[in-house]
Amino acid sequence: MPIFPHTPRRLTAVLVAALAACAVAGCSTQSPPKHSERLQKASGLVTFQIDTTPGLWSKTSKQTAYAADDQKIDAKVTKLGSGLQRVELSGISLANYLRQLDYHAHGGAGGSAPWSRYREAEAVRMYDEISHKLDSVEKRPSPDDPPLRIEVDDAFLSAKHK
Repeated sequence: MPIFPHTPRRLTAVLVAALAACAVAGCSTQSPPKHSERLQKASGLVTFQIDTTPGLWSKTSKQTAYAADDQKIDAKVTKLGSGLQRVELSGISLANYLRQLDYHAHGGAGGSAPWSRYREAEAVRMYDEISHKLDSVEKRPSPDDPPLRIEVDDAFLSAKHK
């Protein structure tokens, strides 16, 4: 019995092949392992700081997620002397930002084809940098500890091209 009874065999074969290729290529909306744990860690922080370029922050913070109304990102942005800016987020805003980054880095339908997915390089990079820092935290920082901070700039990219 054919999978799609009212569809010609060739078209059925093409559909099955496309679905199989999509599955092999990772066309899913699965969040990375430990995503939920990262959200829990993030939401428990008082403050998290990201030193980054204005362009990278603008690109990744202005995207919309699947439930943007519920995921407000409040950030205090301060210009640094190095051309970077320091973005200071509360734990809840960091969790919301991670949800948004996850959507644009690992999921969410993109493009006009139903199997296409967002895989935005900027969101992937920022998600990976924040995740690395959160994964390294073993216990909740005390209120007297300095805030967790990462630096995400493009210095290594220009160094590779010289």
